[in-house]
Amino acid sequence: MKQTYLLFFLLIAPLWAFGSTPVTPNTTLARETGNNTSAASTFRTQTNGNLGAGNVSKVPLRSLLYPGFSGKLYMHFMPWFGGSNHMNVGYASNSATQVANQVTDMISRGIDGAIVDWYGPNNSLTNQTTQLLRAEAERRGGKFQFAIMEDVGALKSCASTPGCDVTGQLISDLTYAYNTYEKSTAYIRYNGRPAVFFFGVEAYSIDWTRVAASVPGNPLFFQRNAGTFSKGTFDGAYAWPSPNASNPADIGMSYLDYFYNTGLSHPASLAFGTGYKGFNDKLAAWTANRVTNQNCGQTFLKTFAEIAKYYSVNRQLFAVQLATWNDYEEGTELETGVDNCVSIQASSAGTKVSWSITGNPNTIDHYTVFVSTDGTNLMTVDDVPATQSSYDFSGYALAAGKYTVYVKAVGAPFMSNHMSGAVSLTIGNQPPIARLTVTPSSGTAPVMVGANAAASSDPDGYIAKTTIDFGDGTVLSGTTASHAYTKAGTYTITATVTDNNAATARAGATVSVAAPAASGVSVSSPAPNATITGAVKFVASATAVNPITSMRIYVDNVSKYAVNASSINTTLTLPVGTRAITIQAWDSKGNVYKSGLSITVK
Repeated sequence: MKQTYLLFFLLIAPLWAFGSTPVTPNTTLARETGNNTSAASTFRTQTNGNLGAGNVSKVPLRSLLYPGFSGKLYMHFMPWFGGSNHMNVGYASNSATQVANQVTDMISRGIDGAIVDWYGPNNSLTNQTTQLLRAEAERRGGKFQFAIMEDVGALKSCASTPGCDVTGQLISDLTYAYNTYEKSTAYIRYNGRPAVFFFGVEAYSIDWTRVAASVPGNPLFFQRNAGTFSKGTFDGAYAWPSPNASNPADIGMSYLDYFYNTGLSHPASLAFGTGYKGFNDKLAAWTANRVTNQNCGQTFLKTFAEIAKYYSVNRQLFAVQLATWNDYEEGTELETGVDNCVSIQASSAGTKVSWSITGNPNTIDHYTVFVSTDGTNLMTVDDVPATQSSYDFSGYALAAGKYTVYVKAVGAPFMSNHMSGAVSLTIGNQPPIARLTVTPSSGTAPVMVGANAAASSDPDGYIAKTTIDFGDGTVLSGTTASHAYTKAGTYTITATVTDNNAATARAGATVSVAAPAASGVSVSSPAPNATITGAVKFVASATAVNPITSMRIYVDNVSKYAVNASSINTTLTLPVGTRAITIQAWDSKGNVYKSGLSITVK
């Protein structure tokens, strides 16, 4: 199955310059492949399906929900690691740094808050962790919320003590929760009422009417499973993984169908949907050998697809609680991500890198391109859609050189990311592009012509040298030059540009130069030796290399007419007889040009 991936490049020789794309690193290879979660970096993959700490997709979780989903996305959060009665996962839950890292990680994946599996005020480890979570949520300025879920474990001691009032213990716990947590500005509320959740407490006989009447804050009560919707003392219910101990292939779709159908039939109740990757409690001290297969990420995706079967932008689901952020012991933790079982193979041909994957393509979200000059520091190049299975570098304007390409598949939300092996890529030098303009393109000798090749460019480097050949033996260096043509003819001007890798290109233009007119005075009227009766018509013009500034008519060496122009068109009345006519012109340099003739006037 061919897919598109995140690409990384290693530049061996730093040959780029003006005209090519400069490499400015904004990330590193270690960051793109290393642990980017709040899980301990020492945590290794477990036999119950939990991934080791690694690189996980941070694509927003909402992209898995139906379009227009307006509800909240919460995580079920376990606060008890670091104690002797739980698995060693590499961190202590009651560490302020760890809690801050976990909140940061959850926010980076699109999570709005956490619902804490709380063991009451008498369990110091879980209570301390919950207080740290409250403080961290408050520091996030409205970007993260929290709530408590009273676990059945908080009531076990009372329930096993003769004469202990379990309902009274629950009221005591919830009163503490109100005073300690529910007054927080970061606490989860609906219509001003704090939300309180319960897990497993249905194992005991609880007087819920008494609880509701006794605890402060008028909280909303939520309990798991569809049967809760019909219990009047609860304001809603949440879905939860329901492993089938006899059939690991049963991923709970019938359970979810029933939950969502029941929730829709109780519109006054608030429904919390769920998403989960699977279930496996074989490593838990309390194992019941219950397993729900992960199916390489398909179980996780199907739990979200199930929501879209029942809800839409016009029929909104109130919220989703994912199970779980960090229940490592029952194999539901999402902190280290979801294994999508993907592997990647990549190869190159010319300037194109192609790739394919083994695994399910619907677990891949998108791909991005990175380039590096040292194999360690990378620059983001481009996002590549998941429908693409190759990338052609010919259009990216990398400088000529040898690169190493890596292909990274960015998973769907919470899925693991995967990097291919290294692929060699060689980018050859692209020739420059020559452009030439000349002004003017025609004229009369002598004429000064300017040539300009400044618009020439190089797609993967820079123009190192420019020469301009004017076609008459004159060759000048530089992007602009001027030259005077003194002889008539048609000349081809050629600009030659050379890039930083010695590749050349040429552009040409033609200039037409006309010969100058002969200098002197030309008389059209009167004709030489003409006999004229009456007034005499004078028509004459003068030409010279330099501009003609004035002309004059002499009759018998006497000036009869003058004009500051290069032509004469006038009529004069002359005395009868034979007359000597001289028409004289002067140019801007003072040079004199003459033409003489004789006429007879009657």
